[in-house]
Amino acid sequence: MRFALILLSLWPLLSLAQSQPVGFYTDGTLENGQCLPPEGVGYTVFELSRNVGRIWGTNPLVQTIVCGASEMNTHYPNRDRLQVEDMSARHGGDISTHASHENGLDVDIQYFKADGQEHRPTAAQRYAPPMVASGRVIANFDVERNWQLAKALHRCGNVAVIFMDRAIKNRLCQYARSTGDYAANIQVLRSIRHSDNHQDHLHMRLKCPPRARRCISQSPPPPGSGCP
Repeated sequence: MRFALILLSLWPLLSLAQSQPVGFYTDGTLENGQCLPPEGVGYTVFELSRNVGRIWGTNPLVQTIVCGASEMNTHYPNRDRLQVEDMSARHGGDISTHASHENGLDVDIQYFKADGQEHRPTAAQRYAPPMVASGRVIANFDVERNWQLAKALHRCGNVAVIFMDRAIKNRLCQYARSTGDYAANIQVLRSIRHSDNHQDHLHMRLKCPPRARRCISQSPPPPGSGCP
């Protein structure tokens, strides 16, 4: 709680300058990074005492998180909030347990759960439980809200890619088809790509902002939805 109060008090000072992502996502730095407030409408920073130095990003990344969380809260009030995990260090660069997250354009977010319970870390289970078991998405994965979250993030920010487990991507493809939401959201589905070790959280990455001339973009995903 003390960390939250400190960051909230410093928030106006930490967000004045326009941030600049420098280099590539896996080999970069961050100038004038913006600190995500520990709590806001519809979201909270997971395990703040550990992550207080890892919730920095570009202005567009912070705005995308805040906007997406607010949209979800509007449509699904009184449910589990968006639990934000690692972003970047204050000045970018290497961050432990990650190969990327170096230039302020990446963020990890826990999946929404059908039971509406936010994960509270314990000695036995520090991280959120995986939403995939034996190659199948478990019942506690809230497919509706996680699909709506992917769409909200696209509305709120210039999304390059959203890394998820393949089983989760396929489940979202099925859901989009079953609800008649597929054709209008090919680009959202296209951005969702399989990456190992993303059974318990998604990893959103933004494109380089237009005026970030020292930022190096990644190649876009192949055309099409990427659905089976």
